[in-house]
Amino acid sequence: MAAKSKKTDTKLTEYDIPDVLKENENGDDEKLTEDYFAVSVLRDFVLSDLLKKDSVEMLYWAGKNLSRNLVLDMQSLPDLFTKAGFGNLKISKQTKTSYQYTLNGPEVEQRFNLNNDDPEFSLETGVIAETVEKTIDAYCLGTYTTNSKAQSVSITIKIDRN
Repeated sequence: MAAKSKKTDTKLTEYDIPDVLKENENGDDEKLTEDYFAVSVLRDFVLSDLLKKDSVEMLYWAGKNLSRNLVLDMQSLPDLFTKAGFGNLKISKQTKTSYQYTLNGPEVEQRFNLNNDDPEFSLETGVIAETVEKTIDAYCLGTYTTNSKAQSVSITIKIDRN
């Protein structure tokens, strides 16, 4: 049986929730759907509430496991991210010791608008880290930084070839 939770500062009210289906200047609906909104609420509020302080680590490892189950390679990542509703992913820099990815798009913007505190992208980072690790056969560790002004995410995958 579910217990009643105590009142917290994290509330969703009609003023906090952005319109899921907005019209652009041409009067067309944007790509975001109510289905994605539901996923975003579950991910950014419900899971973080359940996992508390462990949510960053748990979602990172869940992302790595998701990549293992999907048998991905690096070339398929942008397509997966689009289909999964994670956003638009592109590689922005590559060196011998790291890969730099940029994640943006309407899905990412919605998460910034919905979760003003600082949306969390550990799941996406874990998917990328494991996929790169499998593809290049070297241990990889992923980190991310958010840019709230640009409403984008920079994901860095460090490579350890030792």
